[in-house]
Amino acid sequence: MVLISELCGGADGSVPRAWEAACTGKDVCLPPSGASYLASVRESAAKFAGSVGERLVRVDADKARGYAGALDMAKFDAYVKHVNGWTRRLPLAFDNMAQELNLIALLDLLQLGSGFRKELHEATGRGASDTINFGCMSLHISQTPIDARGLQALTLDDVAQNFGIPLLGKERPAIEGTTAVMISEPGPLRPLAEIILGCLHDTARRLEQGGFSSLADFVIRTCAEKSTAEHLVKKLVMAFPSLRDAADVGGQQVYLFKKAQLIAYDVCQRFGSADPRFAFPDIGDMTLFVDNVVPAVMQHHGLLVPCEEVAAKILSGAELSLVESTAMRAAAIVAAQLVVACTSRAASPSENGEVSVCQATLDNYWWHQGKEPGLRVLQRLVCKATVYF
Repeated sequence: MVLISELCGGADGSVPRAWEAACTGKDVCLPPSGASYLASVRESAAKFAGSVGERLVRVDADKARGYAGALDMAKFDAYVKHVNGWTRRLPLAFDNMAQELNLIALLDLLQLGSGFRKELHEATGRGASDTINFGCMSLHISQTPIDARGLQALTLDDVAQNFGIPLLGKERPAIEGTTAVMISEPGPLRPLAEIILGCLHDTARRLEQGGFSSLADFVIRTCAEKSTAEHLVKKLVMAFPSLRDAADVGGQQVYLFKKAQLIAYDVCQRFGSADPRFAFPDIGDMTLFVDNVVPAVMQHHGLLVPCEEVAAKILSGAELSLVESTAMRAAAIVAAQLVVACTSRAASPSENGEVSVCQATLDNYWWHQGKEPGLRVLQRLVCKATVYF
């Protein structure tokens, strides 16, 4: 395989400026050669949460232990199984496994835009996740090519049309005092459309330059080399800046790798039982796929205690800085590991259908719980300038 992480973008390397600004981890130093990327997430999150991040967010260890002991395991099993089965519930027909895998990988690559949740609901009635699902399914149903070449051919108007994202906002007179000629200003959701387009273009260019026809081709060939989540996550992060979910805070690297882990997890859940290439034995080593929802649910349960300033920002729906959002997300990983360590079922699934408790399954549980009517009203993390969640 070509080491495509060393390759540049397209012919002129141009990408939308909104994507460039949102891809904050593209220049962060990656874990050293030979290091485990999954272990690096846990270790770097713990180090950051215990130093710089602790001033912003505190992990309540006592609450974590109490929460683990009181966890409703029947509800846990039901919620995790529901989330695990989402790929099988896609209302779509596929010609083959590779086509389905490609769409699932694309859906996970584009799990972004949560910071625009309010604007999306106001303009379209859909949140960020539903917007991405709607857009990707629209591309599939319209038979738009979503391989490396097809994704590079997409325009901003294509993104707006397929994802239902309005590009224009209010109109204003071109000349003050007359309405003969009106000019439309860029709408508040235009940056989101640009971030999506940049994510698609940059990823597709790197695929083509590396000799891969699609995301599915990349995943299949990577898993043929070595059938582990660790290997796939590492290759995805090295190859694609839009998956390089990391931050450098004062020279300290914090690795989160949410979407790369999510791709590996969903591929394993969908295809692992039928194809040994995707039956990853190390799924339990993954961390939370930490986004805007899960930390909010964990804060609700008292596992995370943000400082007064960060708590006020979250409560008011104000945008968090990169350092503040990183602190919340890193602390969530630390708190989740405490819950896992205090749970008696933190092992392999049993024969009676019970789900093992690990960070990945806790993520499924908390994410689903955050969609309950009583918790859906919780204020979530807001960070617009990110391509990672």
